Amino acid sequence: MAEALRDVQALFLAGVIRGEAEAERLIVDDNRVGATRRLDIYRNNYRANVTGILADHYERLHLYLGEEQFARLAGAFVDAQPSMVRNLRYYGGGFADYLARHFPEDGELEELARLDWALRDAFDAPDAEPLDADAVGALGDAWIAAPLTLVPSAQFVAASFNIAAIWNALEAEEVPPEAERRDQAETILVWRQGGSPQFRTLGADEAAALGLIAEGCSFTVLSEHMLERLGEAAAMQALGGWLGGWLAEGTVMLAGQAEAGSEVT
Repeated sequence: MAEALRDVQALFLAGVIRGEAEAERLIVDDNRVGATRRLDIYRNNYRANVTGILADHYERLHLYLGEEQFARLAGAFVDAQPSMVRNLRYYGGGFADYLARHFPEDGELEELARLDWALRDAFDAPDAEPLDADAVGALGDAWIAAPLTLVPSAQFVAASFNIAAIWNALEAEEVPPEAERRDQAETILVWRQGGSPQFRTLGADEAAALGLIAEGCSFTVLSEHMLERLGEAAAMQALGGWLGGWLAEGTVMLAGQAEAGSEVT
């Protein structure tokens, strides 16, 4: 009995998501609304719901493209990659990859989608205890040699286009600038500060420094790398400024605390 029910559910789902005509035999047909039309209603509702979910997940991309064009691209993605997740919060994570494959000449679309998704991820990321000035003061010199890492909400988004400027203009309800490819790719840091997702564009040296921290290096090891990269005077100035910013923003933490938190959950 249970198997029969699962078979019926699977067939109906295939009819709704993939348009398989065999599912029409499950629908009551009458003189008012035929089986095909009844199943089409389910199909249209499904499509409208999941494209609406994508519009919410990719809010700035939605604004950038406009309602009609976004609906067209989202609908094509839904057809190519139907929802297979129980929680629709996680549906659409492959949208940026889809845009990269199908619209390689419009790279800002992929990158804007990646930024939108990273900000959504940052909002939902686990809580953590980032290092701040008080914590560093309490630890004394011991923290300098301790392995560091980024807080769980932090991640990097590679940007070859001016997507930060486009995103900020859309956020301010202004006309976004024309998409422009940068001479050199940039790195955008995304994280959550308090309960609010944030992002900012990193310089190449700071991006390299945070990349090392993401790999678990200590501030001592980081300093050695930056001394070699920048020279003593420039490295000391840069490290002092970065550290103050990281502590104020809450982007770094002790690696041991991150591991302990993951074990508890």
